[in-house]
Amino acid sequence: MRVTLIGHASLLFETRGGTLLMDPVFFDPFEGGAVVSCPERLVDLEKLPEVDYLVISHRHPDHLDIRSLARLPLNCRVLCPPDPLVLYALDRLGFSRVSPLEPRRLLSAADLQLFPTGSEEQAVQEFGLVVADGSGVVWNQVDTLLSPATIREVIMRFGTVDLLIARYASQNFEFFESRATAFPYEEHRRNLETALAVRPRVVAPGSAGFKFAGDHAWLNRYLFPVSRERFIADLNRLDAGIRPVVLRPGDVVEVEEGMVEVRPGASSFCRMIRDDTEWLRFDRIAPIPPLHDPNPAGYPEEEMARTIAVCLEGLRRYAAEHARKRLSLADRYRRARAVYEVTVVFPDVTRRWQLDFRRDPPELQAEGAAEADVVHWIAASALTDWARRRRGYFYTRAYSRRFATLYRLGGDEAGVDIRPFSLPDLLIYYLLNVADDAGEAAKRRIDFEIAEAL
Repeated sequence: MRVTLIGHASLLFETRGGTLLMDPVFFDPFEGGAVVSCPERLVDLEKLPEVDYLVISHRHPDHLDIRSLARLPLNCRVLCPPDPLVLYALDRLGFSRVSPLEPRRLLSAADLQLFPTGSEEQAVQEFGLVVADGSGVVWNQVDTLLSPATIREVIMRFGTVDLLIARYASQNFEFFESRATAFPYEEHRRNLETALAVRPRVVAPGSAGFKFAGDHAWLNRYLFPVSRERFIADLNRLDAGIRPVVLRPGDVVEVEEGMVEVRPGASSFCRMIRDDTEWLRFDRIAPIPPLHDPNPAGYPEEEMARTIAVCLEGLRRYAAEHARKRLSLADRYRRARAVYEVTVVFPDVTRRWQLDFRRDPPELQAEGAAEADVVHWIAASALTDWARRRRGYFYTRAYSRRFATLYRLGGDEAGVDIRPFSLPDLLIYYLLNVADDAGEAAKRRIDFEIAEAL
């Protein structure tokens, strides 16, 4: 078996039973334009081997890349989770041989065995994949969290894993919500523990080969606290019997009867241009630049203002209609007597609106002067894209800043008790769950991306 790292989470498996392409991302930038492959690479699609199996692990846009899928032959067999959005995208693109896979159900074909391993602790439908063809066993963990039961089952079925492409990065995406900069000790422990439990012959840190680009490059200092080198060094301290390797785009791993050989830069269709992973060095005191709107789509300001006005009016209606509906998010804001603020940064001006839950019903005020408890700053073009369903949350989050100062207060002259608490962001909740088109939002984004790709 030959395994080629194309970049980020994209892998090509050339096996005795056929060629399998997993989570293809061929072009930079991706994920709506916010990120690029890191290390930097170049893919020559004219030289890509013929694909027998296309595998999509889950719906996140750095794994379900519409632009790349649109360049693949539509007659290959497609394996994916039974996720309605993934199935919708594949159908709209024209793939005709799509087979949804359930985790821990073996798929056998000739000399090839494929065993999807689910992520038991995550809401999104996703799987990793064990690939076995008689020459060896490779387990691509992707982004999944593996349970001890899954690990035991894989070892019982396949014996020793020759190559584990391991989840390692502990990406600090909480930074978008809270500006948290603490090292992710527990998640790092969990990832190391998984690799130790699998105990493969060779482990390669995988599925995190990207960096934020352009105006968002400053995020790289905060979002990647665990480097590949740190993961490998810590794993080696715990078990020197597991051989670690760092794979770069264009590297090929050959697995044959218990032997694992890494051939740097041996791919005929993909090559690394430069190793620029120094951009990912964690620095919790790096400067945070002011939020501004580069308006990459070139929207006229009046057009953005109209779209945002409609969005905020919908948010106001939701707050007014649900503020006294028990257990609704609007009711939780009302009981907290919170003032929620949306600050929209246009290219040349900043505008602010406040939704005051101290009033009954809550009122939306332009340029409100109250001290806000929950604040959401967002670039006007990003909010316009999101409200029009041209981009999703994964893209928009890089164009926003959020913070809250909510707390519960109690006590008397003997002592005061202040306990912080948090509420889900109201604008995000509204656009994802409540807006009139929320149920079709993800499909509309897919349609837009397909139209762009084609």
